[in-house]
Amino acid sequence: MNFSPGNRSRSRRRDRASDLDVLLEARTRGRASAPRWWVRPALWLVVLGALYFGGGMALRLARERWLYRIERLALKRIEVVRDGLLSEAEIRGLSGIQIGRNALTVDPFEVRERLRRHPRIEDAQIRLDFPDTLHITVRERVPVARLMLPRLGTAETYLLVDDLGFVFLPFQRGAVPSDVIESEAALPTLVGVNAAGVVAGRALTDFQALAALRFLAAFDDSLLVADADVIHVDVSVPPVLSVLTRGGAQVTLAADRELGDQLVKWSSVHQFGLSNGLLIASLDLSISNHPPLRWVDSSQPQPATPDSPPRPARPKRKPHRRHV
Repeated sequence: MNFSPGNRSRSRRRDRASDLDVLLEARTRGRASAPRWWVRPALWLVVLGALYFGGGMALRLARERWLYRIERLALKRIEVVRDGLLSEAEIRGLSGIQIGRNALTVDPFEVRERLRRHPRIEDAQIRLDFPDTLHITVRERVPVARLMLPRLGTAETYLLVDDLGFVFLPFQRGAVPSDVIESEAALPTLVGVNAAGVVAGRALTDFQALAALRFLAAFDDSLLVADADVIHVDVSVPPVLSVLTRGGAQVTLAADRELGDQLVKWSSVHQFGLSNGLLIASLDLSISNHPPLRWVDSSQPQPATPDSPPRPARPKRKPHRRHV
């Protein structure tokens, strides 16, 4: 036999190739026989999904065909507690809930948000008294001032503002008694507010305007409210508020200082004047020390102030919060 080096080398290569083929075949058979790693988790996901969706469908069918049809859970009373001008029928209609509806289908949060979308409603509380009673408590906004809009022809249009600065439309004539319309039309006017930034259904953000609302709230709680009536508050020159009363007094206050203290000074000056037969013509309380003061004799006829008809009745309702 010829055992030359060339023959031995070729023999070794054939042996290596044969061994490699055997090894690759063994590995291929092992991979084919071993289960894939993701099969078991996928099966669990399928089972859990079937249980979730199947259970949800079964629960929904049980509610619709049995639980929601229990006659004892049908609403028999919708009781409304209100403090404003909207009628009980209007509030029930705004709630979207009717007699006979199953109490378990009522979402108190959804009903509350539905009521709060009405611009006159500040807040609402919803309570279910099982098995058949729904309680609705509504707190309405109380306007404290007006915002005049540009005239359309001869018509005077305005928006109303509550003590937190929320802007909303006035009632239309016929919707409420005429004395309500007149009392809201007699509210003080905010002058100098940028009308471009005023939108019904939103709150004012201007510091001067909010300071004027704080002033009006404090004024209504002061001793001055018995003797003076504010016609308008001019906010156009920060940081002061220029107040005009129905008697013609022009009083200037600092918007960035404690308004209650300034009202106490105003009241003291006013009482001093009354005791001496004098009325305030102008008073500048934005100056802390020795504020400029001009008197007018109370026996002399006072010049007419603009837009000052005889003092009408003011709204009897008060806002539920007070700025301090």
